[in-house]
Order: sequence, then C-alpha cells, then structure tokens
Amino acid sequence: MRYLILILVVAATPLAAATINATPADYQAKLAALNPGDTLQLAAGTYTNRLVINGLHGNSGAWFTIVGPASGTPATFNGVSGNNTVSLKDCSYIEIKNLTIDCLGLAVDGIKAEGYSTTPHTVHDMLIENCTILNAGNNQQIVGINTKCPCWNWTIRGNTITGAGTGMYLGNSNGDEPFIRGVIEGNRIYDPEGYCIEIKYQNNWPTGLGLPTGTGKTIIRNNVFIKTSRASGSGDRPNLLFDGFPDSGTGANDKYEVYGNFIASNPRESLVQCSGRFSFHDNVLVDAPNASFAGLYITTHSGKSVKYATVYNNTIYACGRGIRVASGDTADAVVGNLVFSSNAISGTITTNADNITDTVANAGSYVTNPSTTLGSMDFYPKAGQCTGSALNLSAFSSDGYYDSDFNGDSKSGFTYRGAYAGSGVNPGWSPGNTLKTGGPGSGPTTPPAPSVASPAGGALPNAFLGISYSVTFTAAGGAGGYTWSIPAVDLPPGLALNTNSGVLSGVPTTTGSYNFTVTVTDSNTNTAVQNYTITVSTPDPGSKGGGGSGGCSTGSGAAWWLLALPLLLLRSPRRKLGASRG
Repeated sequence: MRYLILILVVAATPLAAATINATPADYQAKLAALNPGDTLQLAAGTYTNRLVINGLHGNSGAWFTIVGPASGTPATFNGVSGNNTVSLKDCSYIEIKNLTIDCLGLAVDGIKAEGYSTTPHTVHDMLIENCTILNAGNNQQIVGINTKCPCWNWTIRGNTITGAGTGMYLGNSNGDEPFIRGVIEGNRIYDPEGYCIEIKYQNNWPTGLGLPTGTGKTIIRNNVFIKTSRASGSGDRPNLLFDGFPDSGTGANDKYEVYGNFIASNPRESLVQCSGRFSFHDNVLVDAPNASFAGLYITTHSGKSVKYATVYNNTIYACGRGIRVASGDTADAVVGNLVFSSNAISGTITTNADNITDTVANAGSYVTNPSTTLGSMDFYPKAGQCTGSALNLSAFSSDGYYDSDFNGDSKSGFTYRGAYAGSGVNPGWSPGNTLKTGGPGSGPTTPPAPSVASPAGGALPNAFLGISYSVTFTAAGGAGGYTWSIPAVDLPPGLALNTNSGVLSGVPTTTGSYNFTVTVTDSNTNTAVQNYTITVSTPDPGSKGGGGSGGCSTGSGAAWWLLALPLLLLRSPRRKLGASRG
C-alpha cells in the first residue's frame, strides 16, 4: 500500500514554474500552453498579431508573467485596425512587463480590459509595469490603458504613455463597471489630447462577480502628468480627474490617496479635479494660468459630491487659482500648503490653517528657482524659508506616507510648508519630463533584489548511487524571467541542471560529498546565490531510497513506479482476499 501512496504523492506534485522563451513566430501557441507561475519571456522584435489574453487565470501564489527584454531592443506589439493592441478579458493574476505597445496612430487602444454586452466578466489582480505606449492618439477617445469591465487590485507602475488621446481611462463611463482599489505609481504621461488620467465615478458595485469586500483605497503616487498646448477636440480636460465612490454599500467608504505626484501644464483647465473621498498631500502642481481654473479644484461631479477632503503639504505655483473648493461643497482640511497664486485658497473649508500663500512674483523669496520651464524649475525651499510652528497632522496618520515629503524624506518636526521638508540643495528628483525616481512609497522602483527562495541553503536530502534524484530551486523578488546556473564541475556526476526551470535531476553515478553554488539571474541581469551540499551514498539494501522536503524526490529510475503500477494494483486486492479468509 505504501507504493500506492507514493504513486499518488508523485502524481499530485504540481509542475514547477517554468520560463518559456517565445518569438513573434510562436508566442501565441506558447501563451496558450502556459501554466500558473510560468513566465513567457518574449524575444526582442516586432509582434504584428496583438497580445490577446482571454480566460487565463493564475492565483495569488502563481502569477502568469509576460515580459519583454529589460533593455536594448524591445518586444513591440503593433496595432491592428479594429482591434485593441493588448486585449484583456476574463483573466487574473497576470504580470505584463517591459513591452512597447505601438498603436500606429490607429483608432485602437493600447491596453484594454474589454467590456461586455451580455455575460459579465472581470479582470483583476494585474500588474502592468515598465511598458511604453506610443501613437495612441488618433482622437481623444483612444486610450493608452482603458478598463471597461469591473477591475480590481491592479498595479500600474513605471509606464510611459506619450501623445495619447487619453492616457488612462479607468472604469466604464456609465459608472457600472468600476475600477477598484488600484495602485497607480511612478508613471509618466505626457502630451495627451484629453486627460492624463480619469478614474470614473462608481454606482453601486455589481454583485456575484467576486468583487472585494470591506473598505479599501486607490493610491495615485509618484507619477508625472504633463499636458501641453495641444488642442482638445472633444473638450478641454484636467490632467487628473477622479470621481466619487458608491453612495451606499460596499465601497462607499473607500478613499483615494494622492501623493508625491508632479502635475504640470494645462493652459485651458485645472490641473486636478476631484470629488468623493480623498486625501491629497505632498504633490507639486505647476502652471494652470487661466484665471478661471485651479491647481486643485474640489467639486461635485457626475452626481458625486465631496464627502471627505484633506489637502496638506502641497506646493502649487502659477495657477489662476491655487486650491479652489466649489460653491456648495466643503473641504475638511487645507493645512500646511505653499501656494503662489493671486487667488491662493478659496471656498468653504472646515480647517484652513498654517498655509503660506503669496504671489507668483514673490515666489523667488521662498524657493530656489520658481519657474514653469521643465528641467529648470526647482521648488525646494531656500534656507530659513517655508517653515512655521509644528503642524499637527495626527488626524491624517491613517494616510499612506502622511509623514514623508515629495522626495520620500521624513517630515521630522513637521515645520515645513509645501511638498518639501528641507531647505538648500534638493537631494531628490528634479521636476521635469522624466519618470520620477524616489518619492513617498514606491514610484518606478528597481524591483526587490532576487533571492533563492527554496530550498534553504545548506545540506540537501541525501542522494543514492543509481537512484534517481530531483530538487527544484525557486526564486523570489527581482524582475522575473529567472535563469539558473551551477558550475557543472561541482555537481555530483549524473546530475544536471535545467537552466530555465531550476530543476536539478538525474541518477548519481559516483559517491561522495559535493559542495556547489546555485546562481539565479533575473531579466534585469540581477543575481542571487545560495550554497548547497549533496551527499551521494551507496543505498542500504533494505532502504527504499531517500527523499525529503524542499522540493526533493528520489526513486530507482525515472519511471520505475509507472512500470510497476500494474503489478502493485494486482497485489493489493489479493492481500485483501487472503485476509478475508481468516
């Protein structure tokens, strides 16, 4: 019976995650054959048949990863007339990284979570990272990243979108297919015709689709949103607009947290417009000169009123109005901001305190180089400026990074006004038309360093002469797309490493103790190492072989149990019959 148990254990062992290399000629077939946890490593080149992901579901412990080269010639997906370039439908737990998506000026979106007319579907737990989206500017309704079905737990990180009709349009226009609890960080969106980003208002969330429960937040941080004088054919739009949550039920108490962003240049609208529930802190807003518009405009929109609004430690320069709360709405707090505008702060505000305001002409007395010119502006405070008595920000302590400034530095004594908590030479990123580096929370970060996750370093389970042996090494962190290496001279003779899957296997032919180093390399060429020992012994005649935890297995030949299966199945009922005779 123990043989049958062993057979069942072996049969139930999950497949090890693998890295599959693909080219423009074969990527579609290989995509269809992926298993959860697998990485599809796309070669450099031009892909002319789009990327369609339909019905592909990983899980929280085993994401699908689709990744292009981290540097050099990219993997570029070209637009196809009548079809969105990267199409997502009924899928989850998927990473899409390091791709260039060129819509070729066609009336097609870059990346789109497709809508539906009859049977609902969702797209959730997605990572879109370090992608470049080009030529999605056929008209204002063409979008770099677009969602038209219920979506949640998306991270959109480190992407560049230039010249789009709209940079990102998240949530369906009718409010019924919401974008829920995402993280939008470290992106650069430049020169859209309309919004850099719009996140749509939300009606009551649909039921029966597995949407999140409880209370959560959507985070918008460390992004660069820059418009130009480009004409808006379908009407002028703010750089960033986000609207309110459901009036009741799940999601009604969710919140937007918006911090560490650089938002600049809008000749005909406000830089930011918002409603619902939000905190807005440690942002730098520059250049919305029209006297009718503001750096930050807080107002009811699409039927969603302002329910909770806190605005603190922002720097706002050269805007017709600095912070404007519309008639009929109320902001809870406007505290510790640095605003240079002839109409700095207006509207109904419950707590309006400890702000520094002055004219644009006088800004040079406070900060290093006030300007609307990208690359030369510097709003870091001069020595002895932009300070006051310590701010009491305890009411905002539930906000992410409420105590970190635009650069991600500690606010320490909370004495500074505006987005920076320091003076002199700016130690951080200089505002301009580049991806922001650093900042509170995340931003376009270097992925965590890779590591060899398992087995633990040291002695591996013993191997035995002439008996098959296998151990699977797994990695964590890094940029994915792992490859593995071990100096062959250090391995027990008869064992070999699969450099893509990380499986070390074979039948040992020589006894002894063998020390070796395993190296894992991610797609960004970052490495990690771990040291191991395998002892190969002569098997005890009474032993059934070794084995153990940590992804190791042994047996007398790669398929001995398959050959013995018929005999084992016959032996088992005979024993039962003999026992029944007494």
